[in-house]
Amino acid sequence: MSEQDIDMGPRKVGDLSLEESRAVRARQAGRARAMALVLFGLCILFFAITIVKIGVWG
Repeated sequence: MSEQDIDMGPRKVGDLSLEESRAVRARQAGRARAMALVLFGLCILFFAITIVKIGVWG
């Protein structure tokens, strides 16, 4: 493998064109944000359930 095949820099992903590469990275960033929101929401939910079960605010 040459270094060009392994490089995952900001300009190009594999054999994709620059526009396709940007679209792939944009989708990946969108999925990462969605997953972060889901995980944050689960943390808040578990915290709320724990507080209610303990009886501090419920």
